[in-house]
Amino acid sequence: MFAIFAALFLLFTACPSDSTGPSIYFLAKDGVTIDKKGDTTILLYTKYVDPGCYVEDNASMNENIQVTSDLETVLQIERKVASHIGEVKKTGDYTITYTAIDEAGNAGQRTKIITCKNVSDIYAGRYWTVRDDIVGQGSSDICHAARYYSNVTASANVAGRIRFSKVALHEYQGQKVSFKVDADLYSPELSSRTRSDQVGFLGTASDKEVVFYNGMSYDAAVDSMRLNYVYLQIPTQEASVAYSEGDAAINDYTVKIQGRMEGTTPKSKIVYNERGVMLYIELALNISIPNASGTGLQPIQNYVERYYPE
Repeated sequence: MFAIFAALFLLFTACPSDSTGPSIYFLAKDGVTIDKKGDTTILLYTKYVDPGCYVEDNASMNENIQVTSDLETVLQIERKVASHIGEVKKTGDYTITYTAIDEAGNAGQRTKIITCKNVSDIYAGRYWTVRDDIVGQGSSDICHAARYYSNVTASANVAGRIRFSKVALHEYQGQKVSFKVDADLYSPELSSRTRSDQVGFLGTASDKEVVFYNGMSYDAAVDSMRLNYVYLQIPTQEASVAYSEGDAAINDYTVKIQGRMEGTTPKSKIVYNERGVMLYIELALNISIPNASGTGLQPIQNYVERYYPE
């Protein structure tokens, strides 16, 4: 009998204790298939639905493994604007950490990246900007032909918005100056008639807060946008000098910029060829600049710049 107890004692003491954490496997959108990486791309002002994960452990049953993630704290989710509650409100790469703890207290961790993009990201980049002489609008340098490089960026928090970083480059008081201009993608047929603070003009005609790409993948949304949202709404905006080349700071030079319209359709547009390749972006503006005496504004009408992708 003693020999039996001794053998059992040796058997149990020889078994190593459980020190291995659970393994985590991300699931695809169907909630069944294993996704090897788990990384995904979503669109600005849509909701991210986590398909979850599958865990396994060398000792604990699945139902006894505690799984948590920091998804809710890491994602920039709208929590105040009623029409967009739960939607991701800022573009960027979000690293989400999942933790699984087994019955022995061993932890396993794995991360995945959720990338939130603006559909207008496809227009971000460096452009060669061309302005021809503007005839009959005065002698200001802003009316003279110009060629220069500038950048276009996509807004981080307004869907369908792009920013032109260097508009109307010209000489003022011996220095080169220019302005930043925001523009919203627009469709005469599909856009709502009023702008949303969150989704610009990408809301539907029946509800300006519901984006047209709701339920679409990023690629599908971009394809639809390139076909339909090729105009740019540019509201009246006051712009101070955003860029200057020279020794002295220019702080008192403010202009008014407004997109020109043809009826209810903007004249500013994105031009594609028949194969769907973008040729250029055209800004058609009315600009009011301080007059020579400094007592008022001088309107520069029919101002046009073209942006050719580098």
